Amino acid sequence: MMGAPGLVPFDVMTGQAGKWMVGYQFMLESMDGSLVGTGGTTAARTLEHFVAAPTDMSMQMHMGMVMYAPTDRLTLMTLLPYIRKEMNHLTVEGASFAERTDGIGDVELRGMFSVLGRQAPRQWLLLGGGVGLPSGSIDATMAGMRIEYPMQIGSGTFSLLPGVTYLGQALPWGWAADFGSTVRVGRNDNGYRLGNRYQLGGSITRQFKNSMSVSGGVRGERWGNIRGSDAMLDVTDEPTKDPNLQGGTRLSALLGLTVHPQDGLLRGQHFHIQAEVPVAQSLDGPQLRRRWIVRLGWQVEF
Repeated sequence: MMGAPGLVPFDVMTGQAGKWMVGYQFMLESMDGSLVGTGGTTAARTLEHFVAAPTDMSMQMHMGMVMYAPTDRLTLMTLLPYIRKEMNHLTVEGASFAERTDGIGDVELRGMFSVLGRQAPRQWLLLGGGVGLPSGSIDATMAGMRIEYPMQIGSGTFSLLPGVTYLGQALPWGWAADFGSTVRVGRNDNGYRLGNRYQLGGSITRQFKNSMSVSGGVRGERWGNIRGSDAMLDVTDEPTKDPNLQGGTRLSALLGLTVHPQDGLLRGQHFHIQAEVPVAQSLDGPQLRRRWIVRLGWQVEF
């Protein structure tokens, strides 16, 4: 781990030469209500144009991580997600129904390389890269019919994962800025490609008593609409089946707490909790808006 414990953002995995790290993260996301651009809309208005309207959605993700640092400057990692999704709907007839999916998502193979490191003051510039594998399903069905794009577990395509991270520290403070992206390659077996995704973020962290740190930050996201379409999805059924209604932008605020014991049985382990709440969203909709995300995490290096 670069610098003082707890001052490196929890999702930036770096290690010392010859060290392994294993970790686990749990994410719970809640979506409720829909936006068209920045304005809210109702299910009744959506049903003027579609047969069904999503009302709310939740997603859980369990992420297992394994990291190895062959050198002090290079870190390699594998991320394996398991995802559960549930979406509730209303129909023009006034009925309601729910869709549920779960399974292994797209596995990611990543690397992070330090191209700049200084000790006075402590600063690092890290280049990241990797590939997402099409291991998640894109063929989930309900009652024999394929369900919509947001409810599928995977992308069905390979993805490129370039990014860059800047870290700085001056005890007891730490700060970070990062840019990350997911660039889709080709089209999947169902004839489409998910939109590319880009995010830019920054954070400030304050360490307390060498065993706890509190962080605050912002994150901006932009993701594109789907290219192509799944021939088994009827765009008049609901907006989640229209490939041109899946893009958007979002600005969110984040608050986190990391505990990193310095002695006892838990020495060397890191425990993390973070809350994320959008402060502005503009969606190509009608599209469900994010309400909040909670993340829990654990890491240990050996």
